[in-house]
Amino acid sequence: MWHSHSRAQVPVEITAGHSSCYYQYMFSGKIIAEKPFGFFNTSSILLPYDKKRGIEVMSQSYLTYEISKRWATGLGSIYAPGNRFVPSAFVWYFNKKNDLSYLIFTRMDVWSNPSLELFGSVEYQGSKNQDFNLYARLQLQYITSMHWNGHLKSVQYARLGVDNKGVQYGLGVNFDQYGPNAEHYSNFGLFVRRVF
Repeated sequence: MWHSHSRAQVPVEITAGHSSCYYQYMFSGKIIAEKPFGFFNTSSILLPYDKKRGIEVMSQSYLTYEISKRWATGLGSIYAPGNRFVPSAFVWYFNKKNDLSYLIFTRMDVWSNPSLELFGSVEYQGSKNQDFNLYARLQLQYITSMHWNGHLKSVQYARLGVDNKGVQYGLGVNFDQYGPNAEHYSNFGLFVRRVF
């Protein structure tokens, strides 16, 4: 999903639902295959149909260091329109066993008013020996301010569908909560995903 020893992997996903469209892209790869240094970027765009909610853009870019086959760390920045570019550091744990992969990603801003992010993902992809396989993913995120108001944002995203020759598609559900009062938005629809 996020971790590659020899070549970059680029999962791209689009979800279109009853209240918004959501695009998510990730890139993770080594600079030199035999060395521990790499580059990681993830970006997303949320386009709500209700213009009062506003477009949401996020992009994170890091130089990474592979501590082991399961652990990595990195320094870089996160971009969001409200704060612009903010320096950031992360640590992640990634493990893949058979058809299941797990990712735990924690990030903290490196500036005077930091936020802390905890992200987790569990993904199931069936056997590659069949034309159609079950595909499922649960993605959770929690972002909190270290200085004021506590909760900034949390999400729960679920995907359930099929994998057909490397293209995943099916049902997608997004739940987003914002601010200390956890103002809630939901989006039910269809997703399509491919790893390039």
